[in-house]
Amino acid sequence: MQLRLWIISLFTVFLSGNAFAQQPGYLELLGNVQQDGKGLEGAEIKVMKGTEVSDNLMSSAGGKFIFNLDLGHSYTIVFSKNGSITKTVLIDTKVPEQYNSQIFSFKFKMDLFKAPEGQEPPKEAAPPVAKLSYSDAYEDFDYDPEYSKSRKVEMDVVKQKMATEVAKQEAAKKLAMEKAAQDSIAAARKLQLAADKARQDSLSKEREKQRLEALELAKIEKAREDSLEKEKEKQRAEAALIAKREKASQDSIVAVEKARLAAEAAANARLKASQDSLARILEKQRQDSLIAAKEREKIENQLRDKAKADSLANVREQARLAEIARQAREKAVADSLAVVKEKARLEAMELAAREKAEKDSIAKAEEKAKQEALAAAKEKERLDAIAREKAKQDSLANAKEQARMAEIARLAREKVVADSLATAKEQARVAELARVAREKVVADSLAAVKEKARLEEMERAAREKAEKDSIAKAEEKAKQEALAAAKEKARLEEIAKAEREKAEREALAQAKEKMRQDSIAEVKERAKQLELQREARIKLQQDSLEAARKVQEEEAARIAAEMRKKQEEESEQKRLADIEAQKKALANPQQTTPVKKGASDISAYKFDFDKQFMAEGIAQDTITETNRTIFRSVVKSKAIQATYLKVTYSYGGVFFFKNSQSITENTYNMEMDAHRKSLK
Repeated sequence: MQLRLWIISLFTVFLSGNAFAQQPGYLELLGNVQQDGKGLEGAEIKVMKGTEVSDNLMSSAGGKFIFNLDLGHSYTIVFSKNGSITKTVLIDTKVPEQYNSQIFSFKFKMDLFKAPEGQEPPKEAAPPVAKLSYSDAYEDFDYDPEYSKSRKVEMDVVKQKMATEVAKQEAAKKLAMEKAAQDSIAAARKLQLAADKARQDSLSKEREKQRLEALELAKIEKAREDSLEKEKEKQRAEAALIAKREKASQDSIVAVEKARLAAEAAANARLKASQDSLARILEKQRQDSLIAAKEREKIENQLRDKAKADSLANVREQARLAEIARQAREKAVADSLAVVKEKARLEAMELAAREKAEKDSIAKAEEKAKQEALAAAKEKERLDAIAREKAKQDSLANAKEQARMAEIARLAREKVVADSLATAKEQARVAELARVAREKVVADSLAAVKEKARLEEMERAAREKAEKDSIAKAEEKAKQEALAAAKEKARLEEIAKAEREKAEREALAQAKEKMRQDSIAEVKERAKQLELQREARIKLQQDSLEAARKVQEEEAARIAAEMRKKQEEESEQKRLADIEAQKKALANPQQTTPVKKGASDISAYKFDFDKQFMAEGIAQDTITETNRTIFRSVVKSKAIQATYLKVTYSYGGVFFFKNSQSITENTYNMEMDAHRKSLK
């Protein structure tokens, strides 16, 4: 160790007397930040000169760091990172005055152990973990052993305590993550169950909808059947109505005939009363009876003519209404089922009109017969009253004349009776003719009604057959359309179901893919941010190193120029000294003394590019001496000509030189790497 310090001191004195007399030295700190035995990248390193921040950098890959501190100052180095205990190191760079231009290098590791979240760091961790300063014993920088030992014991206790707390928190986090994972799985299962339930509900709703639609179709089918049944019932009602109208027509004819017979009976009664009265009266009564008979005959003829005219008009009206009904039915069948209602309305109007006409006709006939019967009764009462009064007067005033006239009356009565019988026979003949005519009219009317009924029955049968055929065709068509609609609906529902299931699957797949893409994008974004941060830190370090390198190169170039100038002067002095020595030797050959080269002198290994030729590139050789091994690298390019030396001493010391100028190991490695890349 003393030998190493002696060599370093000798070398320092030599350099300070030559090239480094005017250059301030510095302390190079390098090492790495660790956590759990691994390099910790991204740790913040804050360099404070007194109370001011002089530098701020981050640890690179593997936790590596390197920076320089000027000599003659007090520094506080703060190492920190989120989630870790912050540590500080006090460094005093004051050195003896003779070493103010010396370059020192110190390498160490900094362990930043994890700190529990949400807790204030313990007060034991606040003081600096180490104190670094120049050691006169080692003539180099070293820790304060006592302070470092005591702080190590304290920090080990803090580390153990923090490790226990961190382990508890990590266990709690692990449990929380496991619980969150279980909750997430449970939530996913819940969502799956909800989706399955929703799907089942949807299927149940779809089945219920199909059932309701089937019920609706059944209702429509039943309504259609009910409509058909109602239509059939309506047709039966129409047939019954037609039969009722035919019966009413026949009843009307019978009523007219009854009225006629009643009128005839009333006339016969009036005739008999007249005959009885005429039997008791004179010729005047016969004449009155004849007038009354003529009047009655006229009235009967009028009644018969009116009844016949009414019957013919009624038959014509019925035929006309039947023709209108037939045309309406044909039009209703030809149009559509929608016109059936209009047909029913027209037929109802027709029925009402016929019934009203028949009722009016019957009412008029009955009223007329009633009026005629009343008039005949009144006339009979009047004639009877006249006859009684005349008979009384005749009986009182002409009792005698009555007896005389009795015979005449008898003869007159006989004649009247004979005349009356002839008249009655004639009336009977006329009545028979009228009866035959009426019967013929009635027979013709009944034949016409029956023919009409037959034609209407044929029309009804044809209409029913056409309607049945139309209904059967409509039913078959509706059935086929319903089956086709049901099949089409089932097909569309199946397609809709498949599309819904496909949409659900695609939506689920898209959601999963989106979650995966979002997760990948988030991871990529996080990695990108970390990469950008790392590149920024690397760039910052590279810029810092490049700036330092440029400063060093400029300083090295300046020193090299001064060294060359100094060496040229020394070479010239040596040449002159050699000439003087040769002169002395020639003058006194017995006193020649060989010149010895110092063991620490490395300038002799500098390549002389002015006197020796070398092609562009890097030439390397190894020089082995008793106490050291020199690895020389000669670099020649258009930009630079330099000699790099790596001197390894037997005691373990390693030193680096460029053109006989001391440089750091980091500068040596960086410049050699740059030369190798540029000269490939």
